[in-house]
Amino acid sequence: MTPPRHARRPRRPRLSTRRFALAAPVAERLVSLAGLLVLLAVVAGAISALRAMPVEHIVVRGKLEYLREETLRDALAGKLSAGLLFLDLQALRGRVEALPWVYRAQLRRRFPDTLEVLVFEQLPIARWGDAAFLNHEAIVIPVNEDPRWDDLPTIRGPEGSEGRLMKRYRRLREALAGVGLRPGALTEDAFGQVRARLDNGVALHLGDRDFSHRVRRFLQLWHGQLRHAARPVRRVDLRYESGAAVAFGAPAAPGADAELQAGPMGAGVDG
Repeated sequence: MTPPRHARRPRRPRLSTRRFALAAPVAERLVSLAGLLVLLAVVAGAISALRAMPVEHIVVRGKLEYLREETLRDALAGKLSAGLLFLDLQALRGRVEALPWVYRAQLRRRFPDTLEVLVFEQLPIARWGDAAFLNHEAIVIPVNEDPRWDDLPTIRGPEGSEGRLMKRYRRLREALAGVGLRPGALTEDAFGQVRARLDNGVALHLGDRDFSHRVRRFLQLWHGQLRHAARPVRRVDLRYESGAAVAFGAPAAPGADAELQAGPMGAGVDG
């Protein structure tokens, strides 16, 4: 159907209106881009300011008896130039924990300018040979000699035996506590032979097997015959299927009985 001649055709938008409609999205994009650039500039400035924020103070916390604060600060010197926010706390903790006497360390930032270091010192449980100590986890602590640890027990053994010997030492200490004795030394030689020296001077030969069983055998002998023996006990050799060989010291008094009668354990006598 042909439209009537008098019907009006739709008018096209004027050129200026079309240009405005096309320019509006472009302007919006430019404004958004400008805002983004401003935001990036602000963020970059903030990061730069934070990066430049120096560590002005190091606060050391924890009970320090053997580690000197100066030693700790020297370990951190030269590693704080990245600024407080960008410090590698994991790496710094490793440096602190590598120091003698440090068992564990915790580091945290305290804005605006402080690094806080919490230190837990090692607790020596026993000497390890002549030049080191063992902590409660049987980890070797390579520290200098200190007269405050003169009374610690001594544990000796091949490299790598620290954990095993620490467990045996603890078992022996717990077992002897009931009779009022304490181990002063525990030694394992290259052949696996274990010996102990008690605080009353008695030497125990425990061999290379059945450690707990032989300790119990000694306690039975001590309760039954050795505690009140007329002569001081010098050595007890428990490397037998049953019984033990006992060596005595000099008689406590002239005419004292020098023999130990064999008991149910079949103890022998070594004069």
